[in-house]
Amino acid sequence: GLVGFPSTKPSLLKYNGIALKEFPINSLNILGRRMVFSGGGYFRLLPYPLIKRATLKSDYIMGYFHPRDFDFNQPMIQDLSALRKFKSYVGLKSCRPKLEKWLNDFEFMDIKAANEHINWNEQKVSVLD
Repeated sequence: GLVGFPSTKPSLLKYNGIALKEFPINSLNILGRRMVFSGGGYFRLLPYPLIKRATLKSDYIMGYFHPRDFDFNQPMIQDLSALRKFKSYVGLKSCRPKLEKWLNDFEFMDIKAANEHINWNEQKVSVLD
């Protein structure tokens, strides 16, 4: 979801003679802002119908999760701002069922299989300064 990132699909980044295979995370436009939908806190916060719609419109998905996204019994840190508490704790109870539904509704592969499936010689190459 980085503004200006050169590709929304797997691509090669080259910098200083080194090539890096990049699997960018997915984002969608919500009220004029790019927002990640395929993992982490964003996945917890967004309603499943929106995630499903965005997934259907994408020809590539890169999901990611943190263990804390599924631990609704974790202790709450009291000294966080209201916004940070919201971002950190909303949707914890519904995240696992939402992920299970996503996994049942779509076909996914792990990063190793994706790497082997992609013809890297045909992917966009971005040279970074």
